Amino acid sequence: MVSADLGPAVENAVTSRVAKVIAALADDTGRAPTGRIVVGIHTRGTPVWHGPERDELHGRIVRYVACPSVLSVLDALADGHDDVLVVLTDRDQSELGDAIMARLHNEKLHDVSKYTLLQEILRARQLDPQLRGADNVWLVDALVDLARKGDLTNTAGLSFGREVALGHVVRGRLAVDPALLDLPGLITTLDNPSVRLGWRDLRDAERAGITAHLAERLGNAAAVVVRLAAARDDVIAELLVADVLARAPQDDVSAVKAFGAFTHSRFGLEEPDRADLAGAAAHAVELALTNDMWDQIKYADTLLAQLNASPLAYLSRALHSGFTARLERAATSLDEQDLAAVEEHHDAGEDWTAVRRLRAAVRLRRWLDAPGAIVPALGASLRHHARELSWVDAELNQVRRGSANPVVAKSLHAIAERAGVRRAEFDRQFARALPEAAHTCPDDVVGVERLLPDVIAPLVREHKVLLLIIDGMPGAAAVEITDSIVDNRRREWTEVVRAADGGREAVLAAFPTETTYSRTSLLTASLVSGTQEDERRAFSKHAFWPPRTRAVLVHKAGLGGSHGRDLSAELEAEFALHDGPQVVAVVLNTVDDALAKGRQSDDPSWSQDNVAGLPQLLRRAAENGWIVVLTSDHGHVLEHGSTHHPDGTGGARWRSVTGEVRADEVRLSGQRVLAPGGTAVLATSDRIRYGGRAYGYHGGASLAEVAIPLVVLLPPQLEELAGWAVHSLGAPDWWTGRETAPAAPVTPKASAKPSRRKTQPQSGQPDLFSDAGGASASRGTLLITCDTFVNTHKGQPANRVLKPEVFRDVVDAVLAAGGRLPVADVLAAAKTPGRNPRGLVAALGRVLNIDQFPVVDLIDNGRTVVINGKLLDEQFPAEDR
Repeated sequence: MVSADLGPAVENAVTSRVAKVIAALADDTGRAPTGRIVVGIHTRGTPVWHGPERDELHGRIVRYVACPSVLSVLDALADGHDDVLVVLTDRDQSELGDAIMARLHNEKLHDVSKYTLLQEILRARQLDPQLRGADNVWLVDALVDLARKGDLTNTAGLSFGREVALGHVVRGRLAVDPALLDLPGLITTLDNPSVRLGWRDLRDAERAGITAHLAERLGNAAAVVVRLAAARDDVIAELLVADVLARAPQDDVSAVKAFGAFTHSRFGLEEPDRADLAGAAAHAVELALTNDMWDQIKYADTLLAQLNASPLAYLSRALHSGFTARLERAATSLDEQDLAAVEEHHDAGEDWTAVRRLRAAVRLRRWLDAPGAIVPALGASLRHHARELSWVDAELNQVRRGSANPVVAKSLHAIAERAGVRRAEFDRQFARALPEAAHTCPDDVVGVERLLPDVIAPLVREHKVLLLIIDGMPGAAAVEITDSIVDNRRREWTEVVRAADGGREAVLAAFPTETTYSRTSLLTASLVSGTQEDERRAFSKHAFWPPRTRAVLVHKAGLGGSHGRDLSAELEAEFALHDGPQVVAVVLNTVDDALAKGRQSDDPSWSQDNVAGLPQLLRRAAENGWIVVLTSDHGHVLEHGSTHHPDGTGGARWRSVTGEVRADEVRLSGQRVLAPGGTAVLATSDRIRYGGRAYGYHGGASLAEVAIPLVVLLPPQLEELAGWAVHSLGAPDWWTGRETAPAAPVTPKASAKPSRRKTQPQSGQPDLFSDAGGASASRGTLLITCDTFVNTHKGQPANRVLKPEVFRDVVDAVLAAGGRLPVADVLAAAKTPGRNPRGLVAALGRVLNIDQFPVVDLIDNGRTVVINGKLLDEQFPAEDR
């Protein structure tokens, strides 16, 4: 039966039923039957008719009359002027009596049930019998309602099962394609106010039915979402709060109280399972972060505070208060995991400066936890600065810039003071060795005046060289700029060094460490003071340049481009094809200029993009196959609370020899001291200055000022350089966070062509390649004797494949270190210390990485080689011999 008032849905069904009655009474000629027809329709509840009182069906005039009583039925029957009379009544047959029933067609009341009504509405071929069950009453009602509103898609001719019906209801109520709906899509849908309002207006039975369907299809987390949408206005903000509370420790009394308050106020007595709530919340977090839903994120902070749960915000990687809380926790602990939590937070990308400084603090803590010995010798001190202290200086520069957050600021200050004390001791020890260096350079050190003849000229004999002198660049800036060049996505450049151990060196500046003295000494290759004109005139005429060398020096004024070009015409012309040796030196002043302009007061970090002209010059050099040498004339120290000792006899960090030499000063005299009279007093501590306040200073005797960086980069076309080794040491372990691996045992060198024969071992010892020796043979030995390796190795071009013993030694060394080994140690194991590690790993991979499975790989920005032992065993089983 049908309800009393279902509007057009009932009207259409009743009209359809009457039309069928008239059609059934037609004779064989198809003509409409003659005589009056009375059709009785039984309704549930008081009958109401919204349609037109009269209509025409099959050529007959039909009148519809709602009859809520027996008397009204009699009145309708008494009016005999209708062709077809349709009586809608809620009276049953016993109440109407035999006399009235006898006048009705077939002496019966037609029962238009909700299911027959539904079939009429849907015009479906067949309805699933399941729809008639008591559990699906809500579903039928929903379909009828959607049809009445015109929100039901075409269903003519379909076999209408329960799943199809559910899909139509979900589409109609939530305005989504049910076939594509997932949990994030459900959250997004219910975050729409109009959809959410319609959801709340549904009858309880229908909401419960849809909820059960979504939970069955998408999991119980879906039920959490739809129940929350029925109770609260901002679904995503609520779920962001749920994410925090669901993660909170369950032994935390305040957290348990906040969780209970949240669930009871949102869900009533039927609280959801914590895991289901957490599952829904996790998807909401991803949606909020992916779509930058800042309003919802901000509102979630407010909701969390209303629950007195703000102290738990650190558990969220979305809430702004969570980022602040994570920063403060990490600053307090300087712990690796707490730092990782900060870096994981979405706001880390927005406030990268805070993250960078906190990361610097953690690195300095690691450095302090693993102290090394002070190096007293001058040459060793310069190398130590190039290989380790430059990274210390870079991190100190960061933490000394501080933070607006008082908790973070306190931690940064504390670590800066601790690290600064230890770092200052290196400068004090270095200063003790300087007086001798004021006369002459030690044999293991390159003086700035010898850089061109001893380092650059030999390169020019075989290659075109671009010498970039970044004025005032200290080691701290050099490591950051170089990393930005070498570790970029394209990895075009390969850094090489002269040291066989793969470590960098530093050049000794002239004194005082100012441009007038040290840069002129560099470019004139003599210990003199001078001007740009002196530098330019001397540079092109050096006798140590190879014959016919084209040597050109360009200062700042000759760098800038014009007429749409990003470099000057002079420099563009130098990169054109020229016969014979060629060296172009370019002075870049960005770093030195920053000391006056204050760029480093906000951000002390450097990259190639921060140095005007550097990216353009690197691009030209890469395109034309030039070797690039990055160096400086001196370094600098930054202002961080210096003490002013006014003295106008010298520069910012040096003075003439007047008065007593303090503990934080050193007196230098000799041919390498170019101040008037050949004598000067230089500051050794970065905490004193003689001139006016600035953002940074140079001229003194600290390692940061005296140790000139030297970086040599090979272009993409050149992977190796005779006499040079790849810079394989990289950043110190405390900086990268790597754990130093134990030294790998040295594997005895075997024959390049291991025997496949099982010969009798001599002296009673098992043969290295025999079955008897298999149990004690190394994994590398087992590798190169297995059939898979032998066959794969033979299939490689002879001029491109490494010898078997290289595979053996590298595998043994890396596995002995736990599967990870710095490239310097790998190159040593391969007995190719000067090789490009990328080339070595590529050559290993051509044999070991069968079907692209990464048995061997290069990670950590090219500084570490890893071997997957499990994959190695699967691809090259030891028993396959």
